[in-house]
Amino acid sequence: CTQSAPMSFKISTWNVKGSNSVVKKKSILNSLKKDSIHIAFLQETHLTDDEHKKYCREWVGQVFYSSYATNKRGVITLIHKNLPLTVISTHKDKEGRYIFVKGVLHGENVLLGNVYAPNLQDDEFYAELLGALVDMECGNVILAGDFNCVLCPELDRLPPHSVLTKNSKALLQILSELNLVDVWRHYNPLVKHFTFHSNPHLSASRIDYIFISKNICQLAEQVNIGPIGLSDHAPVSLSMKPLRAIERSRSWRMSMMSLLDDKFINFITEQTTVFLECNDTEEIDPRILWDCYKAYMRGMILSYTAHKKKERLTKQLELEGNLKKLEIQYYKTQASETLSELKHARAALNNLITHKAEKDILFANKDFLNPLTNLIVFWLVLLKMLHQILL
Repeated sequence: CTQSAPMSFKISTWNVKGSNSVVKKKSILNSLKKDSIHIAFLQETHLTDDEHKKYCREWVGQVFYSSYATNKRGVITLIHKNLPLTVISTHKDKEGRYIFVKGVLHGENVLLGNVYAPNLQDDEFYAELLGALVDMECGNVILAGDFNCVLCPELDRLPPHSVLTKNSKALLQILSELNLVDVWRHYNPLVKHFTFHSNPHLSASRIDYIFISKNICQLAEQVNIGPIGLSDHAPVSLSMKPLRAIERSRSWRMSMMSLLDDKFINFITEQTTVFLECNDTEEIDPRILWDCYKAYMRGMILSYTAHKKKERLTKQLELEGNLKKLEIQYYKTQASETLSELKHARAALNNLITHKAEKDILFANKDFLNPLTNLIVFWLVLLKMLHQILL
């Protein structure tokens, strides 16, 4: 018989602000069940080990936790009984701050991290957190929780701030070191939406996050910030395609749009010259040389296109950031000079986005969609370059 393909799964992180009572536990489980959650990261459970174990019922098949006291901290990760997670190892602290679970899901290694970070400056905590994550050695990371700090004070706080705290900087360093993406912000680059409301301070902030490795970011289907109900924090949820979906295609296909880029043509011409100068010797078989050349150029092209994409995204983010600042400035001052700058900034961003859209439309043309034609054209271009250089 054939085995059914793995289904998408859904993750949620939620600071529940205590779950000591039976009613609160049941309400939490019901809410997670209603939202079809497969992996739940809960913070501030305020439970002992024995009480944490009581979460393993109904739809929950596995629980992993770090306890502290009955009135503070505590984290627990709930795994749905139908989720095929095989656990390899776990690691937790003794302060009820984090629990890490490393396992195999859909045939891929995955690290599930659940964190409740201190709200006061704590350099040692973030250093310990980074060290623990690195020691777990996993390329597919899903790290979630209440980190008690904002990553973008202008967007993630109300009223907005302009200065990053030391904890924020430490968290950003971890994301950079481990190549993690704030998945909600990734898909909502300029949206203001908050996960925590402080009534005494009349403020709001987005301090609850789901971070995932960049290499699995394309598997994200939908990410949402839910309503604030049972707790003073909103749950954040993420729907993902199965990790095995990464392997759905091992083939590589270059964008034919690159062949319209003179800089790209110059780049691969230069790289071809470099390759031949180093490898074209009398001893090497031409067939081996050709195979090695194709592999080398594939790497160079991937590097070039990734760099170009990063440049474009960086430019767009800079333009968007500048535009946002000018909008805020104009709303405050109504100055004509600022309005003129604002119009120029909007035009620059519009041109960048429009240019990208035009290229995408051209690429969608039926003549560009034939993989065989693309492959033939690409290798003919390379062969022509080789011929010219060798002559």
